Amino acid sequence: MATSNKNNDFLDKSKVRFSDLVNQTQEYLVRSYNRVRAAFTPASPFGQILQVLQNLTQLIFFYIEDALVELNIYTAFKQRSIYGLSRIAGHNPTRVISARGTLKLSVKTDAEQNTQAPFIYLINNTKIINTNTQLPYIIKVDNITDRIKIDLNVNSIYNFRVIQGELEEQSVISNGKKLQSYNFSSNKAIENDNVEVFVNGEPMGLVDSLYDLTRDERGVIVKTGINGGIDVYFGNEDFGYIPPNGAQILVRYINSSGIRGNLYAKSDILKWKFLDKGYSNIGEEVDLNDVFNIGIEKALVLGSNEEEMEFTRLIAPRTSRALVLANPDNYVAFLSRFDYSYVDAYTTFDDNYLDDDNIVYLFLVPNVQSRLSTDTDYFTTPEENFKLTQDEQDSLLSYIQKSGRQIVTTELSIVDPIIKKYTLNIALRVFDGFDFNTLKSDILSLLSEYFLRVQRRDKIPKSDITAMIESVSGVDSVNIEFVSQENEQAIINGFYYKTTYKIDKIRSIKEAIRTKVVLQYNDDGLVLEDPNLGLDKFGDIQIGLNELPIIRGGWNDRNGVEYSTDIKDNNISSVNIIIDEVIDESLANQIMAQNKNILINNERKNS
Repeated sequence: MATSNKNNDFLDKSKVRFSDLVNQTQEYLVRSYNRVRAAFTPASPFGQILQVLQNLTQLIFFYIEDALVELNIYTAFKQRSIYGLSRIAGHNPTRVISARGTLKLSVKTDAEQNTQAPFIYLINNTKIINTNTQLPYIIKVDNITDRIKIDLNVNSIYNFRVIQGELEEQSVISNGKKLQSYNFSSNKAIENDNVEVFVNGEPMGLVDSLYDLTRDERGVIVKTGINGGIDVYFGNEDFGYIPPNGAQILVRYINSSGIRGNLYAKSDILKWKFLDKGYSNIGEEVDLNDVFNIGIEKALVLGSNEEEMEFTRLIAPRTSRALVLANPDNYVAFLSRFDYSYVDAYTTFDDNYLDDDNIVYLFLVPNVQSRLSTDTDYFTTPEENFKLTQDEQDSLLSYIQKSGRQIVTTELSIVDPIIKKYTLNIALRVFDGFDFNTLKSDILSLLSEYFLRVQRRDKIPKSDITAMIESVSGVDSVNIEFVSQENEQAIINGFYYKTTYKIDKIRSIKEAIRTKVVLQYNDDGLVLEDPNLGLDKFGDIQIGLNELPIIRGGWNDRNGVEYSTDIKDNNISSVNIIIDEVIDESLANQIMAQNKNILINNERKNS
C-alpha cells in the first residue's frame, strides 16, 4: 500500500505552477509506461487525453483564482462582488437615483372642446416622456384617491411632482417562514429610493433595520441585492410581520436612467408628450396631450448613477452602522452618491463659538461637466454652472430630511462657493515643425479636462499644469504663471481687507473684524511688497475655506491689461499661450525627450 501511494504521489507540491504540473505529468507517464516522450505528443491518443485534462485543469485554476480575488473587496473587480461584500460589511451600496422636480401643467383654452368633457381625472403614476431625451417620467398625484379632478372650464395651472423612470412589478408567493428574504432582479437599473412592497395588496412600510420594527408591525427592509437587483427582508413576528403561507408579495419599483434624467432648463425648448391616458367624467379615455401645455416649474435634479466601485471600496468601512447622519464623514458618504464633482462637510467645534456647533456646513460643487452644452467647455460655460441653484438646494435638503437619517438636533447649511478668478499665462519652448493652432487646441483640451476633474481643496499647483502640457507632442519646456484677480484688484485699489473673527464668550457673539491693509508704493508707482492674494510663495493657487478658484477673464490687471472671457487668437484672455522659443528637433533632442518619457513612465509604474 505504501508503494502504491508513493507511485501515485508524482506531483511535487512545491511546484504548483501550471507549466510545472504539465511537465511533471508527462515525465510520470514516460516513467510509468517506459516510453519516449514522443509517444505522448498531441497527435497520440494519450497526448489528446492529456491535453483535454490540461485545459480542464487550467479552467479550474482560473476559477479558483477568480473566486479568491472576488472574495476580497480590495481586489475584486466585478461590481456584484464589491457590492455584495460591502453589504456583508454593513454598507448598503447606493443604486441609481432618479431625477425629480416639478412639472407645470396648464389647461389649454380649447381643452373642453377637444375632449367633449367638462372635467377629467389625472391618475397617479401617469407616464410622460421628454421628446428631447426620449426618457420616461412619472407624474405623482399626492392624493389619497391617487387621482385628481381637473376642471376644463377653468384655465388653471397645476403643479405636479415628477420622477424620472418607468414602473415595473414582480411578485412571489410567501412560504410563511420567519425572516423571509427574496431577491428581485431586473435587466434595468432599479431606483434607490422608490420601492413599494405589498402583501396581499396591503402596503408595507420601509425601514432600515430589523430593530426598527415593533412586534408584528407591517414593515419590510429593502437593500441593494447581494447578488444584484434588490433584496427584501421580512420580520420574525417579535420584530416585524411574517407574511402568511401562500400570500402574494408584490414589489413595485422604478427603472431609472440616473444622471441622464437631470433637466436644468425651464425653457420651451424642452418638449413633452403624455404616454398614458386620462379619464373623462363618464369614464372614457382622454388624450392628455389635448388637455395640457407642459413646462418645468422646478428643475429636475438629483439624478445620479449607481455608486462607483472604487467609492464603495473606500466608503464601506466608514459607513455609519447606526444608519444616521451623525458627523461630517457620514454626510460626505451620504452626499457622494449624487452628481457632485466635490463634496465636503464640516463643523466649527474648534472656534470657541458655541451657537453654531450644531450646524453641519455642506460645501458642494456640481458636476460642471454634465452641464456643458455642445458649444461650451470649462472656460466658456456660465459661472452659475459652478453653483447649485436654489431648486437644487431645496431638493437636496428635502431629500435628506425625508431620508429620516438626520439627527434632530443638527441643522444643515449649504454654503455657496466663493468664486475666485484667475488667469493662466503659458510660455512654451517647442520643436520646429509643429503647428501652433494644433498645440494650442491640445493644451486647452487638457486644461479643460483637468479643471473639470480636479478635486484638491488646498492648492492647485503649477507643477500639475506643467507636467500635463509637457506631455503634448511638440512641447519641449513650459513656464506657467497664475494671475489672481483679487490680488490685482488690491494693487489697483491700493488696499485690501483682511477678515478675522473675535469670539465674545460672555455675550456668545461671533464678530467678523475687517482690517484694512494699505499697500506701499515706490516713486515709480510700483507696489513695494506684493501681497500675492490667492497665491502661495511658489505661485500656486491657494484655496481658502469655501473658495472655488476658476480660470476666467472679465477683469483688468494692475497694468490695465484686460483679460477677456473669450479665448480667441490674438486676444488676451483667461488662458494665454505664447511660443517663447523654437528649437530644432535634432536627433540628440529626440533621444533626450525619449529618455525623459521612459523615466516618467517608469516612475508611474513604480508608484
